[in-house]
Amino acid sequence: MKSLINWMLGESNPQAITEHDIKKRYANPLPSLADRLAIVDFDEQEQVFLFADGKSIGSGFELGDIPAEAASPEYLEAVFHKIRDTFAAVVPLHSTAPWVMQMYVQDEYCLTPVIEHIKNYVSPDLINTPLTKDYLQRLQDLYNKMTRPEGLFIDPKTGSPYRGRRRRTRVLFYRNLHQTNLCREQALQEHQEVISQIESKLRSPGLELKRLSGQDYYQWWVRWFNPQSADKILEQYTYPNPIPAGFNLAQNVFFSPPESDEQGFVLEGIKQRILYVDGLKEAPLIGLVSRERQQANPKHRYALLDTLPEGSIYTIQVVFSHDESLDAHLTRLEKGIVGTSLKPQEVRDDIKTARNELSVGNRLFWVNQAVIYQAKDEQEVQVIEKNLHAIFNDAKMPLIHSSYDIHPLNSWLNALPFNFDPHYARKYLCFDRLMYATELAALLPVYGRNQGARHLPCFPFFNRLGEPVFFDLLHHDFISQNSHCALFANSGGGKSVLTGWMIQSLLAMKNARVVLFEMGNSFDRMLIHAKAHGKKTKQLLLSNKKEEAVPLNPFCEAYKAIPEITDNLSTEQTTAIAQKIMALKENLKEPANSEEFACGDGSRSFLAELALALRTMITEANAQEEEQFTLADETLLIEVLIDAILTSFNNDIPQMLTENVVAAFKRRLDKETVPRKKDRILDMHDRLNSYVINSAKSRFFNVPTEPLGDFDIFHIDISAIKDDTGKLALVMVSLLPRILAMAEATQNDNRPTFLFIDESHLQFQIPSVVAVCLLIAKVARKLGLWLVAITQNVTDMNSEKATKILSLIETWILLGLDEKEISDVKRFKSLTPQQETLIRDIESQKGLYAEAVLLGSRYQGLFRVIPPRYLLALLMTEKSEKAQRHVLEKEYDVLEAAEIMAKKLEQPKTQSDNRAYFYD
Repeated sequence: MKSLINWMLGESNPQAITEHDIKKRYANPLPSLADRLAIVDFDEQEQVFLFADGKSIGSGFELGDIPAEAASPEYLEAVFHKIRDTFAAVVPLHSTAPWVMQMYVQDEYCLTPVIEHIKNYVSPDLINTPLTKDYLQRLQDLYNKMTRPEGLFIDPKTGSPYRGRRRRTRVLFYRNLHQTNLCREQALQEHQEVISQIESKLRSPGLELKRLSGQDYYQWWVRWFNPQSADKILEQYTYPNPIPAGFNLAQNVFFSPPESDEQGFVLEGIKQRILYVDGLKEAPLIGLVSRERQQANPKHRYALLDTLPEGSIYTIQVVFSHDESLDAHLTRLEKGIVGTSLKPQEVRDDIKTARNELSVGNRLFWVNQAVIYQAKDEQEVQVIEKNLHAIFNDAKMPLIHSSYDIHPLNSWLNALPFNFDPHYARKYLCFDRLMYATELAALLPVYGRNQGARHLPCFPFFNRLGEPVFFDLLHHDFISQNSHCALFANSGGGKSVLTGWMIQSLLAMKNARVVLFEMGNSFDRMLIHAKAHGKKTKQLLLSNKKEEAVPLNPFCEAYKAIPEITDNLSTEQTTAIAQKIMALKENLKEPANSEEFACGDGSRSFLAELALALRTMITEANAQEEEQFTLADETLLIEVLIDAILTSFNNDIPQMLTENVVAAFKRRLDKETVPRKKDRILDMHDRLNSYVINSAKSRFFNVPTEPLGDFDIFHIDISAIKDDTGKLALVMVSLLPRILAMAEATQNDNRPTFLFIDESHLQFQIPSVVAVCLLIAKVARKLGLWLVAITQNVTDMNSEKATKILSLIETWILLGLDEKEISDVKRFKSLTPQQETLIRDIESQKGLYAEAVLLGSRYQGLFRVIPPRYLLALLMTEKSEKAQRHVLEKEYDVLEAAEIMAKKLEQPKTQSDNRAYFYD
């Protein structure tokens, strides 16, 4: 029988592995850290976690904090009250299984996701163009250098390295339902309803929220539990999509076995420790934890969170207990008070105050605060703990020393996401403290810094913390009416660098056409860079030298006005056009109305533009002459202009010139019989004739002009004529209609056009220039042609004529204005107390960064201009800087010299703190 069995099944092996042996191998006497997490499964559709009890449910958000740097007291108080009311009333109260809120704040010193976000924002047909690739590469290089431990430079505001980072604030909500009779379906319905209310309430004070998905939790926890290799893991093991059967998120965030010792856990060789806060020693200031505040050193301003060691996490756990349980707690305390001395009486008074505060809605919450930190070895643990004690002592909320934590492993586990158990924490850990709603609202880490429109990364800047700041002048989420922009600065405020960086960003991110009027040739090297990377550049250097004269015929597009006029144009029609032009000039000092602000009038009047140019030639922008110009004079100009256009066209003249208009005046003079009118016509004729017979003028304004043609950037340097108001006015009114014509011809090619006018305080004092700019502004939306007015002489922007055009501008960027300049700006734009406080807080550091304030209709805040050092080298305007660059340019070409200069700028000389007190 045995032989038969052996024949059928094979001979038995006395050394075969038994089932018992296999089970023994898998048996592990050590507990699993993953099993200590409360969550067991994540529902991708509902975006909620199911807890180990089978019915408790939790979920969370990522928060974008409220800008509160340099906040005025009124603004800060208003935000504080909104936050207090939100958190005091948003969550329902239960006597059993109360709601729990956990908040986690940490800094991630990695900007790789940000650069990917920027790349995704670029149009696919633009991403591989030479200039865009160079722009993104230089931006990525800047981000990489900023995230190094040594940062980009030592920030004078903090005395610490200025590093690129992202501050991540996450908030979680859940109830532990194991003591309730709710079924899973009821628990889910209740949770989603409450979370929906919480979301709408949290948005009211200005918080931006994003519901956390499985991928968000995965990336967060992989970075937490794998501190050494997180980037490599996330690149190699991305979050699965679709989710495979049996996938457990808690198990799949640990890629190396955790270890523990008597003091805490060790993850990938990095020690993780936790220190709890031992309550508040005094009422906290608003934004005590996260808001930038003045420090003991008057030069320094930073927030408590800014000083935490790299890898630290600040967490706060809040239990929304029912008033009945709070009242029972107060009653127990009251009954336990014995004696009539001072101390028992103080406790009685505190309990009485608490009951009074509860009755007026200032609720009490059980709160745990802690900071989780990491270190390489025990020595570093001691150093960091000592520093943390100093930081929190200064904030008047001291930490409990680690030697008094008798169960540090449980303390750390209880602070993990969704792991906080209020009953266990109060019974065994004893780190919770009661706080009023006002105290909690002041403590919550939601008071931060401006980050602009984070989803619109067209213009990349930074805030004082080192977080990216973005906005996009063309996106409807950023603007409400128009994309016109004003850029005002004081001398040395960083105007040229900001302008150059904005132009570079527009070329790379939007493939924009850029027209730049400037004085001083500050941007010539930037044009060389653009040309070297495939952009079509045009340069117009205006000069008074005869051999360098540039033709600027004001009437080169006169024939486009023919559809507006006919031989039968009545006197009434001519007068109506004249009245429209007169009204345009008379209303320059009036602010724009809502219809004008929208810049949606699609009509363009060629005849009005030509009439403005002709009037400018006659008056030469002389203020007195302009004041004396009457409606009759304007009507006369239009009649003569119509005669000149039609006569030149009928005579097959290829391009109408100034001499043809002079001939039309002569014909009108011969026909006129009224002596007074005849004298006026003769005066106009003689003035205009000077542009024909005077070679200094005729070489500019009485020669045919070629069309602009296509370009990417058109640079016009008008420094040679800046002191000649008449010539400057005529150049502007001659060129601007041609630019408008180019924008009209290219309006369907999905490329915006930006018109940058540097030193615009000069042009905006000339009524005819402002009038042409207004004509441009009226058709801006239709043609995609947007004005950027730039000046560093705000005080000189004193002409009332500028009121209309400046009041049309929606977005303002201000760099370092003094009190007089702030008052000057207020003549054109109303400023709130909060906006004035922001402007006064600007503090730029030469060679490191320039600070500016963005004032938009939907976004406002302070930001720092820190472009790649290479661009900074191209845009240097200081005499000493230009001298250094010039020396290099003798040996290398312009762009090579800029690269070498950029390397020098990346290693700024460190200033010694030593003072020459002794002279030995």
